[in-house]
Amino acid sequence: MQQISFAIGHFLEDTFGILVAMGWMPVTGISILLTFGLVYWLNLQGNYNRKAEKDNTLI
Repeated sequence: MQQISFAIGHFLEDTFGILVAMGWMPVTGISILLTFGLVYWLNLQGNYNRKAEKDNTLI
């Protein structure tokens, strides 16, 4: 059981070491992905609202 715990600990330590070496790249990538997702979602929502107004189904 101790070997499994130490193996998981070493794996997590190596993984976090890689993240530290990457610096701000993961944060920047996630921020860009969230921004593009937000713009895409707002565009779709605008299309749905225009269609609902046209069909008189807007609540």
